[in-house]
Amino acid sequence: MLKAYGKTDKGKVRANNQDSFAINNLSDIALLAVVCDGMGGEKGGNIASRNAVNIITQHIGSNYRDDYDSNSIRNVMLSAVSVANALVYEMAKKDENLAGMGTTLVVCVIKNNMAHIVHAGDSRAYLVKNGELCRMTRDHSVVQLLIENGELTEAEAAVHPKKHYITRALGVGKALDAEYTESEFSEGQMLLICTDGLTNHVAEEIMLQTLLQTNIEDVPQNLVSLANAQGGTDNITAVVLCNR
Repeated sequence: MLKAYGKTDKGKVRANNQDSFAINNLSDIALLAVVCDGMGGEKGGNIASRNAVNIITQHIGSNYRDDYDSNSIRNVMLSAVSVANALVYEMAKKDENLAGMGTTLVVCVIKNNMAHIVHAGDSRAYLVKNGELCRMTRDHSVVQLLIENGELTEAEAAVHPKKHYITRALGVGKALDAEYTESEFSEGQMLLICTDGLTNHVAEEIMLQTLLQTNIEDVPQNLVSLANAQGGTDNITAVVLCNR
């Protein structure tokens, strides 16, 4: 049985929460979760993330069918992201108060023991299997490019002055090159999707410990509390999905 639980929090510093998320049962055998982290000012970031979540959720919900194979699921996910990108981009063009707004995103559809993931930016998806935490997404960020080029270590990237500079986001351009990946999602495994308000404050080993030692329904709140205990300088969102 597929279950999902989520929590979002503005943190201890920000006046507003620009993160948004949604969980939606697509059918008896399929589950959708979306997490977005808005950017572009207090008003714009909130609008970008909320609209992206709503559009993606509605598009996939309206077009998904249980007889879809993996390629069809991939296509409907990428189509949903493309539609959301175009609409958020047009909103920003029409209202100068929203100029430059955008949002990261992680979209996950689980069906038939498979996890299908589309992402852009530095929000992440992690798979918990065999007692280990496996990162399923690659940050679309300046520091990630430097890591891949051998110019930075992971530790150096964590404190780099450009660590928040992302290279892909929904709504900032006419088109978005979102990245798709898929993985087996077997019984007993968990998937965590989250914004950088969590990953910047809570080490991966602590996230894993929380996932393994906490009742699944309490995991999102516990992760949010851990991030807040470490300063909570950003909005925090965590959604956990499990296959039982």
